[in-house]
Amino acid sequence: MTQNMKLNISVQTTSRLNLVSSTVSIQGQANLRIIGTAAEPVIVGRADLTGGEIFLMNKRYQLVRGILNFNNPNKTEPVVNVVVNTTVDQYNLNLTFIGPIDRLRTSYTSDPPLPPVDIINLLARGQTTEEAAPANLNANSILAQGLASQVSGRIQKLAGLSSLQIDPTIGGNGTDPTARIAIQQRVTKNFIFTFSTDVTDPESQVIQGEYQINNRWSVSAARTQYGGYAFDAKYHRVF
Repeated sequence: MTQNMKLNISVQTTSRLNLVSSTVSIQGQANLRIIGTAAEPVIVGRADLTGGEIFLMNKRYQLVRGILNFNNPNKTEPVVNVVVNTTVDQYNLNLTFIGPIDRLRTSYTSDPPLPPVDIINLLARGQTTEEAAPANLNANSILAQGLASQVSGRIQKLAGLSSLQIDPTIGGNGTDPTARIAIQQRVTKNFIFTFSTDVTDPESQVIQGEYQINNRWSVSAARTQYGGYAFDAKYHRVF
């Protein structure tokens, strides 16, 4: 029955489409059609992404722009052209994803400029290649980081958190181990809550709330690990 039921359904959104979950907040518009049969529906058309945020691998990325084209009439196969941005230390990093989902090509740029291998290290470990040299890591550090990544990923899914990161640093001063736990949660579409603490020092906590006013401006207030308060305004610009 469903094999013989033909589909031809148009789906057109307004220019203010908002998709929000604990890990994604996307704005844009879409003009799509559902064709094929009820047993094997196929999506064709185009979606334009104009802004938003994505939590990926425990990092928060700003969606700069994006296009999803569904051109294949035989199966749902989105072709992606998406640019996302994040900041690590003093580096402003851009990632561009192009191609079908199963064959994505990724390019990297940064300001100040860095080679792609350094950008990848910054995204994966928060350090450049030189800073992340194996001499700086002992066997315990590598094992602890691997275990922490698995544990934090499972807790994040179980608890429905936007981001949970356990960052162990074994032997920070050569004798005492230290570790930090950071939690980020999207409370509303525009408001992100962040809590970070040093597990060896319960008093060393950073609590921050950030409100996204629009695609360019955001403001934040934080209680620092020293007990003071900091207020900040950020302006996002793409070069």
